[in-house]
Amino acid sequence: MEQAQRWNDYYSYLARQQSKMAYKQDSKTEHLIRYMLREDILRTSDRVLDIGSGMGGYSLALAKHCEQVTALDANEDCLSVLKRRAEQAGIKGIRCVPLFWEQLDTETRHKKYDLCFSAMCPAICNVQELERMEALSRRTACLVAVARGSYEKHRREMMRLLGIKPSGMTTEALFYYNVLYMMGRQPSVKCWTDRFEYSMSAEEVLDRYPRYFKIFGIEESRSVPFLESYLEANAIDGVLPEECQMNMAMIYWRVPDLENE
Repeated sequence: MEQAQRWNDYYSYLARQQSKMAYKQDSKTEHLIRYMLREDILRTSDRVLDIGSGMGGYSLALAKHCEQVTALDANEDCLSVLKRRAEQAGIKGIRCVPLFWEQLDTETRHKKYDLCFSAMCPAICNVQELERMEALSRRTACLVAVARGSYEKHRREMMRLLGIKPSGMTTEALFYYNVLYMMGRQPSVKCWTDRFEYSMSAEEVLDRYPRYFKIFGIEESRSVPFLESYLEANAIDGVLPEECQMNMAMIYWRVPDLENE
C-alpha cells in the first residue's frame, strides 16, 4: 500500500489527461473478452471483481458481457473516468469501490464473485494474495500480466541512464504460472504480443515524466534537466517517437473448493 501511494499522483495525472478524451473501446480488449466467453472463463450470468481496475479498460468490456462488474481501485480519479466512460458508452452494471485491494474484507465477501480478474495489478504479488483472490471466487480466477521482453524503447533507456531499477511493479507472467503450479493448480495460458508506435511532444514529455520519475525518488531538479538533454538528443522536430512491444499473458484457473478438500 505504501508503494501504491507513490503511484497515486501519477495515475491521477493520467486520469486528468484521459478525462478530456472521448471513450473508444479497444478492439483487442474486446477480442480477449470474447475469448474468455468461448473458453468458459466468463459467463453472461457472472458477477465479476476487477482488482485494480484503473480507468476501466477491462471493467467496461467485461460489463458488456456479464451481469455485474465490481471495479476495485484506490484511485478515485481513475474511477471517475471509468464512471464517465460507462455513461458515454451506455454500459450498465458497473459498481465502483474506492479501496486498496489489501483493504477489501475477504471474510464478509467470501465466494461472492463468479470470476476474480486482475490485469497488471502489483498488489497480487505473492501466494497469500492469490489465495485471497480464490477466497472471493466461486469458480474462476484470472490474471493478465506482462511477459519477459516487453519494453518501451525511450522509457527503458531513460530509466537506464537515471539508474532506476524499479521494484514493487507488476509480476511477470512466468512467476505467476510457476507459483500456481506449485500451489497444485492447473493454470491455462493465452499469450499474445502487441507492437505499436506513438509519439509525444516535448511539452508532453516534460509534463509527464518528472511525475513518473518522482515515484522512484528522482526530484524535478534532476529529472527536468535530464529530460531536456534527452529530448535535444532524441526528439525529431520537437516530437519523441516511441516504440513499444508488450508481450502479454492471460493466466486462468479453476478455483478449488478448499472447504470440501
